[in-house]
Amino acid sequence: MNQYDFDIVLKKYLSGQHSPEEEKLINDYLQDNSMIDTAVFEAEKDMIGKRIKKKLYANTIGTPLLIRLRPWFMASAASVLIILGCWFFISKTEYSNVIFNSGIILNPGVVEIKNTSNKSQTIPLEDGSVVTLKKNSSISFPEHFGKKNRLVYLHGEAFFRIKRNPAKPFIVSTGNLQTKVLGTSFTVKSYDESATVEVQVKSGRVSVYEVAEKKSVNSNGVILTPNQKIIFDKKSKKMELSIVEKPMIIVPLNETEHRFTFLEIPVKTVFSELEKSYGIDIVLENDVMDACLFTGDLNGLPLFDQLDLICKSVNVTYERRGTALFVQGTGCGTE
Repeated sequence: MNQYDFDIVLKKYLSGQHSPEEEKLINDYLQDNSMIDTAVFEAEKDMIGKRIKKKLYANTIGTPLLIRLRPWFMASAASVLIILGCWFFISKTEYSNVIFNSGIILNPGVVEIKNTSNKSQTIPLEDGSVVTLKKNSSISFPEHFGKKNRLVYLHGEAFFRIKRNPAKPFIVSTGNLQTKVLGTSFTVKSYDESATVEVQVKSGRVSVYEVAEKKSVNSNGVILTPNQKIIFDKKSKKMELSIVEKPMIIVPLNETEHRFTFLEIPVKTVFSELEKSYGIDIVLENDVMDACLFTGDLNGLPLFDQLDLICKSVNVTYERRGTALFVQGTGCGTE
C-alpha cells in the first residue's frame, strides 16, 4: 500500500468509518512502528490516543483504577508499548469482572462502568470512597471530581462507603432524585425499568431530595438516619419513609446495660435498650406495661424477632408507622 492509500485509510480510522480490516492495518502499522514519530502521525497522535482509550474501555476487562489516565498515555498513544502495557495491566487486575463500556463515555474525562458479571464488584474512587456495584448496574463519574462536590450517576443498585469531606459533599444522582452525604454508608437502588427509587442508610446521615425542573424554596426531600429508608415513586413523586427490613445494631452491645440478656427486667427498660441499640424510636402508647417484667436472651436474633418475643410475653403488639415502632395492648396484668 502506498502513502496515498494509507492516508485515506488513516482518515477513515480517525473518523470512525473504517472497516475491521482497515483497523487491523492501522494497528499492525502501530506495532511495526512503535518508536517512530513520523509526520504522518505527529498531528493525529492525540486523536489516535483517544480512539485507543475508548477501545480499551469498550472491549477489555479491567480495574476501575485504569480510568485515572495520565497525560503520557494520550501523548504516547501511537506507541504499541503503551497498548501492550495497558493490556498487561488489565490482565493482572483483581477486578476482572468489571466491564468498561466506552459507548456511554460522552465527554473526555467522564467514564461509565458497567457490571455485567454475576456478582457485586468493588470500585475504589480517587477520593478514598468505595462503591460496591451490584450486577446489571452501572455508574458514571468524572475522571477527577470537581472543587465543589463529588457527583456520580447511578443506574441500578450500589452500596456506597463514602470518605468524609465536609468541604466537598458526595452526591448520587438517579434521575430526578439525588442523595447527598458528607461521609457515610448507604445503599441506592434505582433501576431504569423500576417505578421507584430506594435509598437506605447503614451509618451517618443522608439527605435525599427531588431535583425539580424549576428551582423552588420548598424542596421535596427528607433526612435519613441509620436503619431508615425511603421509597420514591417516580410517577407520583411521593416519598414513603420507613424502617429497613433488616435493621442493624448501631450501638455496640458492650455499651448497653444488659447486652440483650434480661432477667426480670421491666419491659419498658427492655424496649429502651432496643431503641438505643438500633436507633429506632419505640413508642409505648399506654401505661399497661408499667408493671410488666421480661426474662429472656435476645442475642443473635433480628430486631423484629426480638420484638415478637417481648410482645408475646407481656400480651402486647407492635406496628410499624413510618420510621417508628408503636407498642400497644392490654398488658401482662390482663388476660
